[in-house]
Amino acid sequence: MEDELQITLTNDYAFKRLLGSEENKPILQDLLQCILGYSADEISGLELMDKELTKEELGDKTGILDVKLKLRNGTVIDIEIQTSWNVSFVKRTLFYWAKMYTADFKAGESYDSLHKCITINIIADRFRLNNAIHSEYVLQEKEKHTLLTDVVEIHFLDLQAAKRIKAENNQKSLINWLQFIGAMDKEERAMLAKTSPILQMLNEQIDVLSLSPVERKLYESRMKLKSDIATISEEQFNAGLQEGKLEGKLEGKLEG
Repeated sequence: MEDELQITLTNDYAFKRLLGSEENKPILQDLLQCILGYSADEISGLELMDKELTKEELGDKTGILDVKLKLRNGTVIDIEIQTSWNVSFVKRTLFYWAKMYTADFKAGESYDSLHKCITINIIADRFRLNNAIHSEYVLQEKEKHTLLTDVVEIHFLDLQAAKRIKAENNQKSLINWLQFIGAMDKEERAMLAKTSPILQMLNEQIDVLSLSPVERKLYESRMKLKSDIATISEEQFNAGLQEGKLEGKLEGKLEG
């Protein structure tokens, strides 16, 4: 008998399969409200831009399966699950933000037609920029911190930081959401699902999620891929630290 598959939303296939579907738009709206602080009216009527998992995505050995959507005011939002932080992630995020910003821009159009783009990066492990649960980056003047424009918005959410903290009133919904996404077993998910009707609904869908043999293989291959990438990234990071220490010692000897 085949072992029961433990579903986790840190797997980008499972995340897109569940939150990137038309029928689950209310669940996705709730997550966006918690992250962005938007009202229900601002989020309602969102349009999913990639509703289906394409053969190209399923066969991609390196890419991230993301959830991309557009709000009624034209704002485009991209949500990604990243198993582990790596040194190139910030530049990669900016690269994909730039592609998203200019995707529908046509020659001869006014620059005023360009819409705000938001990238949301959910990091499962080893986030390295700071110790915050939720970091939001925008374009500001260096000294007075005045906003240059609101078209750029990049968010990082640290699942490990969310695990270490007890949900407070001002962040309770977001913390519960992040802890639910990061949950690795049914019991933990079930406990967190009790905090919200939306999470309860999503948890019930996860519990009854039936994967075909092909889908199960894909799910497991994505998990293995993420583990391999995380391992390589950690090794590269540690190698960089070690190299920096050696360079520092050598410089010290030369100065001496």
